[in-house]
Amino acid sequence: MIGRRGLTSGDVHRLVFEAIGMIADAQRDLELPICPHLEETRERLRGGEFRVEHLNGDGGGPYAMEYGTFEPPSTIILDIGLPFCDWPLSIPQLPDTLAHYCTTHEVIHADDYTGGDRLLSETRRHILREHGDKLEKGMTIIELEGGGDCIRGHEELAELWAIQYVDMVTHYRAYVALRHRRLPKLDYIWAGLRKDFFPPTLLTAIERQRGVDYVFDIIDRQAGGYCLIDALKEFESIGERSAGRYTV
Repeated sequence: MIGRRGLTSGDVHRLVFEAIGMIADAQRDLELPICPHLEETRERLRGGEFRVEHLNGDGGGPYAMEYGTFEPPSTIILDIGLPFCDWPLSIPQLPDTLAHYCTTHEVIHADDYTGGDRLLSETRRHILREHGDKLEKGMTIIELEGGGDCIRGHEELAELWAIQYVDMVTHYRAYVALRHRRLPKLDYIWAGLRKDFFPPTLLTAIERQRGVDYVFDIIDRQAGGYCLIDALKEFESIGERSAGRYTV
Protein backbone atom coordinates (compact mmCIF):
# COMPACT_ATOMS: atom_id res chain seq x y z
CA MET A 1 0.00 0.00 0.00
CA ILE A 2 1.30 3.47 -0.85
CA GLY A 3 -0.68 5.27 1.87
CA ARG A 4 -1.93 8.87 1.93
CA ARG A 5 1.42 10.63 1.57
CA GLY A 6 3.63 11.94 -1.18
CA LEU A 7 5.46 9.27 -3.17
CA THR A 8 9.21 8.80 -2.79
CA SER A 9 11.81 7.47 -5.21
CA GLY A 10 11.89 4.32 -3.07
CA ASP A 11 8.17 3.84 -3.68
CA VAL A 12 8.73 4.12 -7.43
CA HIS A 13 11.52 1.53 -7.31
CA ARG A 14 9.30 -0.89 -5.37
CA LEU A 15 6.31 -0.33 -7.67
CA VAL A 16 8.42 -0.92 -10.78
CA PHE A 17 9.64 -4.30 -9.63
CA GLU A 18 6.22 -5.29 -8.33
CA ALA A 19 4.88 -4.42 -11.81
CA ILE A 20 7.55 -6.57 -13.45
CA GLY A 21 6.54 -9.47 -11.20
CA MET A 22 2.84 -9.08 -12.01
CA ILE A 23 3.57 -8.89 -15.75
CA ALA A 24 5.75 -11.99 -15.52
CA ASP A 25 3.03 -13.93 -13.68
CA ALA A 26 0.31 -12.93 -16.17
CA GLN A 27 2.55 -13.60 -19.14
CA ARG A 28 3.39 -17.08 -17.87
CA ASP A 29 -0.11 -18.06 -16.72
CA LEU A 30 -1.99 -16.62 -19.71
CA GLU A 31 0.72 -17.40 -22.30
CA LEU A 32 0.44 -13.90 -23.74
CA PRO A 33 3.31 -11.66 -25.01
CA ILE A 34 2.55 -8.72 -22.71
CA CYS A 35 6.25 -7.79 -22.54
CA PRO A 36 8.23 -9.95 -24.99
CA HIS A 37 11.60 -8.65 -23.72
CA LEU A 38 10.80 -8.67 -20.01
CA GLU A 39 13.99 -10.29 -18.71
CA GLU A 40 16.20 -7.86 -20.61
CA THR A 41 14.01 -4.96 -19.48
CA ARG A 42 14.22 -6.17 -15.87
CA GLU A 43 18.01 -6.24 -16.02
CA ARG A 44 18.22 -2.76 -17.55
CA LEU A 45 15.87 -1.32 -14.94
CA ARG A 46 17.98 -2.80 -12.14
CA GLY A 47 20.40 0.02 -12.93
CA GLY A 48 17.64 2.51 -13.71
CA GLU A 49 16.66 5.82 -12.19
CA PHE A 50 13.39 6.21 -10.28
CA ARG A 51 12.06 9.66 -9.51
CA VAL A 52 9.00 11.55 -8.32
CA GLU A 53 7.92 14.85 -9.84
CA HIS A 54 4.82 16.98 -10.23
CA LEU A 55 3.45 15.62 -13.51
CA ASN A 56 -0.31 16.08 -13.23
CA GLY A 57 -0.53 19.65 -12.05
CA ASP A 58 -3.85 20.38 -13.76
CA GLY A 59 -5.80 18.22 -11.29
CA GLY A 60 -7.15 16.14 -14.12
CA GLY A 61 -8.48 13.44 -11.83
CA PRO A 62 -7.75 9.74 -11.64
CA TYR A 63 -8.35 9.09 -15.34
CA ALA A 64 -6.05 11.68 -16.89
CA MET A 65 -3.31 9.00 -16.81
CA GLU A 66 -0.61 11.63 -16.57
CA TYR A 67 0.81 10.18 -13.39
CA GLY A 68 3.82 8.47 -14.93
CA THR A 69 6.37 8.69 -17.70
CA PHE A 70 9.23 6.60 -19.08
CA GLU A 71 12.43 8.29 -20.25
CA PRO A 72 14.81 6.07 -22.23
CA PRO A 73 16.86 4.18 -21.56
CA SER A 74 15.89 3.34 -17.95
CA THR A 75 14.18 6.16 -16.06
CA ILE A 76 10.64 5.88 -14.68
CA ILE A 77 8.98 8.88 -13.04
CA LEU A 78 5.70 8.96 -11.12
CA ASP A 79 3.71 11.93 -9.90
CA ILE A 80 4.45 12.74 -6.29
CA GLY A 81 0.75 13.43 -5.69
CA LEU A 82 -0.54 10.14 -7.08
CA PRO A 83 -1.76 8.94 -3.63
CA PHE A 84 -4.25 11.84 -3.70
CA CYS A 85 -5.56 11.12 -7.22
CA ASP A 86 -9.12 10.67 -5.96
CA TRP A 87 -9.33 14.11 -4.32
CA PRO A 88 -11.79 15.52 -3.26
CA LEU A 89 -13.29 12.05 -2.87
CA SER A 90 -11.70 9.30 -0.81
CA ILE A 91 -12.13 6.02 -2.66
CA PRO A 92 -10.61 3.07 -0.78
CA GLN A 93 -7.95 1.11 -2.72
CA LEU A 94 -8.14 3.36 -5.81
CA PRO A 95 -4.82 5.22 -5.32
CA ASP A 96 -2.92 1.98 -4.72
CA THR A 97 -4.34 0.26 -7.80
CA LEU A 98 -3.83 3.37 -9.93
CA ALA A 99 -0.19 3.52 -8.78
CA HIS A 100 0.30 -0.08 -9.90
CA TYR A 101 -1.55 0.59 -13.15
CA CYS A 102 0.51 3.67 -14.07
CA THR A 103 3.77 1.92 -13.16
CA THR A 104 2.85 -1.15 -15.22
CA HIS A 105 2.03 1.14 -18.14
CA GLU A 106 5.52 2.69 -17.98
CA VAL A 107 7.26 -0.68 -17.61
CA ILE A 108 5.53 -1.80 -20.82
CA HIS A 109 6.78 1.35 -22.58
CA ALA A 110 10.25 0.45 -21.30
CA ASP A 111 9.87 -3.05 -22.75
CA ASP A 112 8.85 -1.61 -26.11
CA TYR A 113 12.01 0.50 -26.02
CA THR A 114 14.02 -2.65 -25.27
CA GLY A 115 12.57 -4.17 -28.44
CA GLY A 116 13.53 -1.17 -30.55
CA ASP A 117 10.02 0.35 -30.51
CA ARG A 118 9.08 -2.13 -33.23
CA LEU A 119 5.33 -1.65 -32.83
CA LEU A 120 5.66 2.12 -33.24
CA SER A 121 7.79 1.95 -36.37
CA GLU A 122 5.78 -0.86 -37.99
CA THR A 123 2.47 0.90 -37.26
CA ARG A 124 3.76 4.16 -38.72
CA ARG A 125 4.76 2.36 -41.93
CA HIS A 126 1.37 0.63 -42.07
CA ILE A 127 -0.49 3.96 -41.80
CA LEU A 128 1.62 5.54 -44.55
CA ARG A 129 1.19 2.49 -46.78
CA GLU A 130 -2.49 1.66 -46.24
CA HIS A 131 -4.23 4.84 -45.11
CA GLY A 132 -3.06 7.62 -47.38
CA ASP A 133 -6.65 8.76 -47.93
CA LYS A 134 -7.20 9.19 -44.19
CA LEU A 135 -3.92 11.08 -43.87
CA GLU A 136 -4.99 13.40 -46.68
CA LYS A 137 -8.32 14.10 -44.97
CA GLY A 138 -6.58 14.57 -41.64
CA MET A 139 -4.10 17.09 -43.06
CA THR A 140 -6.94 19.02 -44.70
CA ILE A 141 -8.70 19.37 -41.34
CA ILE A 142 -5.46 20.29 -39.56
CA GLU A 143 -4.65 23.01 -42.09
CA LEU A 144 -8.21 24.42 -41.97
CA GLU A 145 -7.93 24.66 -38.20
CA GLY A 146 -4.53 26.37 -38.35
CA GLY A 147 -2.45 23.45 -37.13
CA GLY A 148 -0.19 23.16 -40.16
CA ASP A 149 2.79 24.60 -38.27
CA CYS A 150 2.60 21.79 -35.70
CA ILE A 151 2.02 18.86 -38.07
CA ARG A 152 3.61 19.57 -41.42
CA GLY A 153 2.75 16.54 -43.52
CA HIS A 154 1.66 12.93 -43.84
CA GLU A 155 4.76 11.51 -42.16
CA GLU A 156 4.35 13.59 -39.01
CA LEU A 157 0.63 12.82 -38.83
CA ALA A 158 1.32 9.09 -39.30
CA GLU A 159 3.88 9.30 -36.47
CA LEU A 160 1.29 10.93 -34.19
CA TRP A 161 -1.36 8.31 -34.99
CA ALA A 162 1.18 5.52 -34.43
CA ILE A 163 2.12 6.97 -31.02
CA GLN A 164 -1.57 7.14 -30.08
CA TYR A 165 -2.09 3.53 -31.16
CA VAL A 166 0.93 2.31 -29.18
CA ASP A 167 -0.31 4.10 -26.08
CA MET A 168 -3.77 2.60 -26.53
CA VAL A 169 -2.42 -0.95 -26.69
CA THR A 170 -0.05 -0.22 -23.80
CA HIS A 171 -3.07 0.63 -21.66
CA TYR A 172 -4.69 -2.63 -22.76
CA ARG A 173 -1.62 -4.73 -21.96
CA ALA A 174 -1.35 -3.13 -18.51
CA TYR A 175 -5.03 -3.81 -17.89
CA VAL A 176 -4.70 -7.49 -18.88
CA ALA A 177 -1.68 -7.95 -16.59
CA LEU A 178 -3.42 -6.38 -13.58
CA ARG A 179 -6.77 -8.00 -14.33
CA HIS A 180 -5.02 -11.35 -13.91
CA ARG A 181 -3.99 -10.24 -10.40
CA ARG A 182 -7.59 -9.07 -9.72
CA LEU A 183 -6.59 -5.74 -8.26
CA PRO A 184 -9.49 -3.87 -6.64
CA LYS A 185 -11.01 -0.86 -8.45
CA LEU A 186 -9.24 -1.78 -11.71
CA ASP A 187 -12.50 -1.88 -13.66
CA TYR A 188 -13.39 1.49 -12.13
CA ILE A 189 -10.18 2.93 -13.62
CA TRP A 190 -10.70 1.15 -16.94
CA ALA A 191 -14.26 2.42 -17.32
CA GLY A 192 -13.01 5.97 -16.84
CA LEU A 193 -10.78 5.64 -19.91
CA ARG A 194 -13.85 5.50 -22.16
CA LYS A 195 -13.82 9.30 -22.35
CA ASP A 196 -10.41 9.33 -24.09
CA PHE A 197 -10.44 10.32 -27.75
CA PHE A 198 -9.08 6.88 -28.71
CA PRO A 199 -10.25 4.83 -25.71
CA PRO A 200 -8.36 1.61 -25.01
CA THR A 201 -11.72 0.13 -24.06
CA LEU A 202 -12.14 -0.40 -27.82
CA LEU A 203 -9.77 -3.33 -27.41
CA THR A 204 -11.71 -4.94 -24.57
CA ALA A 205 -14.87 -4.61 -26.70
CA ILE A 206 -13.04 -6.45 -29.50
CA GLU A 207 -11.72 -8.97 -26.96
CA ARG A 208 -15.25 -9.81 -25.83
CA GLN A 209 -16.14 -10.78 -29.40
CA ARG A 210 -12.86 -12.29 -30.60
CA GLY A 211 -10.96 -13.34 -27.50
CA VAL A 212 -7.81 -12.11 -25.79
CA ASP A 213 -5.53 -14.24 -28.00
CA TYR A 214 -6.94 -12.50 -31.09
CA VAL A 215 -6.14 -9.04 -29.68
CA PHE A 216 -2.58 -10.03 -28.75
CA ASP A 217 -2.13 -11.57 -32.19
CA ILE A 218 -2.94 -8.14 -33.66
CA ILE A 219 -0.63 -6.33 -31.24
CA ASP A 220 2.38 -8.63 -31.43
CA ARG A 221 2.38 -11.12 -34.28
CA GLN A 222 0.66 -8.84 -36.79
CA ALA A 223 2.49 -5.65 -35.84
CA GLY A 224 2.48 -3.42 -38.89
CA GLY A 225 -0.88 -4.66 -40.11
CA TYR A 226 -3.20 -2.77 -37.76
CA CYS A 227 -3.66 0.72 -36.30
CA LEU A 228 -6.20 3.07 -34.72
CA ILE A 229 -8.17 3.27 -37.96
CA ASP A 230 -8.48 -0.52 -38.18
CA ALA A 231 -9.46 -0.79 -34.50
CA LEU A 232 -12.20 1.81 -34.95
CA LYS A 233 -13.51 0.02 -38.05
CA GLU A 234 -13.57 -3.33 -36.25
CA PHE A 235 -15.29 -1.80 -33.22
CA GLU A 236 -17.94 -0.23 -35.45
CA SER A 237 -18.55 -3.53 -37.24
CA ILE A 238 -19.04 -5.26 -33.87
CA GLY A 239 -21.59 -2.61 -32.92
CA GLU A 240 -23.43 -3.07 -36.21
CA ARG A 241 -23.58 -6.86 -35.76
CA SER A 242 -24.81 -6.45 -32.18
CA ALA A 243 -27.52 -4.00 -33.28
CA GLY A 244 -28.56 -6.44 -36.03
CA ARG A 245 -29.44 -9.06 -33.44
CA TYR A 246 -32.21 -6.81 -32.16
CA THR A 247 -33.55 -5.77 -35.57
CA VAL A 248 -36.95 -7.22 -36.38
